[in-house]
Amino acid sequence: MSNVLSVLAKTVILDDAAYREWRDRPNPFLRGMALIVVISLVAGLATFGISLADKVKPIDVAQVEEAMRRGFEESLRWNPGWQAMDPKMRKMAEEQMDVIVEMVIDMVRIGTPLPRGVSGFFEALGAFLSRATGALAGWLFYGALVLVAVNLLGGAARLPGFLGSVSLYVIPGLLGLLGWVPCLGPLLGLVAWIWGVVMYVKAVSVASGLDTGRSVLATFAPAIVILALGLALTTLWIVWLVIVF
Repeated sequence: MSNVLSVLAKTVILDDAAYREWRDRPNPFLRGMALIVVISLVAGLATFGISLADKVKPIDVAQVEEAMRRGFEESLRWNPGWQAMDPKMRKMAEEQMDVIVEMVIDMVRIGTPLPRGVSGFFEALGAFLSRATGALAGWLFYGALVLVAVNLLGGAARLPGFLGSVSLYVIPGLLGLLGWVPCLGPLLGLVAWIWGVVMYVKAVSVASGLDTGRSVLATFAPAIVILALGLALTTLWIVWLVIVF
């Protein structure tokens, strides 16, 4: 176990030998899957704890009402459309807001089949576990697309071993443990993302034999293609709306 942790630590500093050792160990696909799941769950522990505490505590109806009315008042204060509204229309909007507030409060007070603490726990747990599910789906889908680009650029790798190698990119995600810290959390998230991309490129290079330049291209090619397709479809949709309407 200590040897595995040592290898993983060295991959963070982009040690080629550590990447090769991780690639050549038995069962690369299962190791990669386990790494994705473990890191995703560990990185989300702080978020899970905060979410759990929020979901199991009793709902403060007065606080809900205050937050809704404060938001409405802020909208009245800063939205130019509200400020220019006819006084009668504005009064109607305020009365409608009273009705909406009462409806929301009635919904909040509706009981649930399970106690709030129990239902809140399962809700938070579901969101927590979905982190791992989403991470696995992204790892498999994007990794397969990158491997297609690798083969087109002259590299060679088998899918299980390739996916096992690129799974290392998830390690910087451990910085997510500090994601709850104001100001520092988002900055660490950006650092984790950038370093994860760097580690992904290194893993692609080691796993496929491509040089750094082609590894960068292979890593970003699927994202570029997906973005281009999205823009093309959006443009076609806008053109269709213009023609129809």
